[in-house]
Amino acid sequence: MGIVKFKSKAAGDIVMFKSNAEQMFRIMGIEASERGVIEPGDLAHAHAQLVAAINTERMARSENPIDEDSLSAEEKIALKNHISLEQRAYPLLKMLEEAQKKKVDVHWGF
Repeated sequence: MGIVKFKSKAAGDIVMFKSNAEQMFRIMGIEASERGVIEPGDLAHAHAQLVAAINTERMARSENPIDEDSLSAEEKIALKNHISLEQRAYPLLKMLEEAQKKKVDVHWGF
């Protein structure tokens, strides 16, 4: 399992598992490549796509609450250890916001 490092002059570096970064790229509508850049003109769109996906996940959770009493012990452990999209995307969202404010790129590399 590889890692991806996001860099920007606007914020500290972010390191993410490659599979999680690829999920973020899909959501933002960006083709995952070995190296890349999100330019200042594309930051707002990338940010909005992540926020929309987070809101969709939140709505789905609130409309379909999980009945924990019907879960097996393994399923309860998995649920307890689940990391939401919101938690996973938060550092990248903040980087995108800061990069937008400062009008600088966000770069990544595998």
